[in-house]
Amino acid sequence: MGNNNKENKNGKNDKTNGQAQVPEAEEIILTKKEYEELKAKADERDSYFDKYVRAHAEFENARKRIEKDKIEYCKYANEGFLLEFLPILDNLEMAEKHIKEAKDFNAVREGVDMIQLQMQKFLKDIGVERIKVNGEKFDPHMHDPIEVVESDEKDDGKILAELKSGYRFNGRLLRPASVKIAKKKEEGNK
Repeated sequence: MGNNNKENKNGKNDKTNGQAQVPEAEEIILTKKEYEELKAKADERDSYFDKYVRAHAEFENARKRIEKDKIEYCKYANEGFLLEFLPILDNLEMAEKHIKEAKDFNAVREGVDMIQLQMQKFLKDIGVERIKVNGEKFDPHMHDPIEVVESDEKDDGKILAELKSGYRFNGRLLRPASVKIAKKKEEGNK
């Protein structure tokens, strides 16, 4: 193994570890034209750096503003929904008031039916649709089987009754329908 200690200009030993040493202070001579070109490039670099810093700051401010706007939007996103729902609530409160005073229960029933239709229209307008179950075959993606009844008369997997309505919101399952389904009786159980 060789010794990495070398003698420098001053007669002192330096440890170089095999790497070239860069002199600490060496005089470089430039022409005025070369100096002006370097100065222009340094000024250009400083200008670009300044633009970068400003653009980065503007970007951060825009990001924060968008985040704040997004939070604000989420906070009040349901305002239109609620404004459309309030008349239904008003009619329900009015029906409740009339129920207490009513002598004609057919009129009360008609009022409640009207509210039911108003609610169904409201839900349809915002993209909520009821899942069809009557006469349908059981679909595990749309129906939740709560009860299974053995039957000779109905096909295997046929829905017999809807126990709780299911809904889709803009085509996506919101809640499966709870249903009672038929199961063919086995031959040995007759």
